[in-house]
Amino acid sequence: MPDLATILSRAVGEAFVSAGLDPTLGQVRRSEVADFQCNGAMPAAKAAAKAPRMIAEGVAARLAGAPGIARAEVAGPGFINITVNETALGARAQAIADDDRAGAERVNPRRVIVDYA
Repeated sequence: MPDLATILSRAVGEAFVSAGLDPTLGQVRRSEVADFQCNGAMPAAKAAAKAPRMIAEGVAARLAGAPGIARAEVAGPGFINITVNETALGARAQAIADDDRAGAERVNPRRVIVDYA
C-alpha cells in the first residue's frame, strides 16, 4: 500500500507533465509548514526558461480539486505547500486499520525462552 507522499507525488507529477515538464519534479516530502511540500519548480525553472514561482503557480492551479488535496499554495520563490483533505486522511487511516499488520513486516516465527529466575 503506497504512503501519502507516494500518492501525492504521482498527482503532483501529473500536474508537472501537464505543464510540459518532467514528472519526477513532482516529488513531495513532509513539511513543517504544511502537510507536504514540493520543491520541483526551482529545478524546472531553468529547463522551462520561466521564473520558479510562475511554474509553481501553474502546478498549484492544476492541483485544485485533485483527489486527496485540500489546498496547494505557493510560498516563497516557488515552494508548493500541499494540505491533504480529511477524506484522504480518513481513507489512509482506515487502510492502515484494516491491515492486520499495520504495515509491519512478517517475520519467521521462532521460539524464545524466558527465564524468570
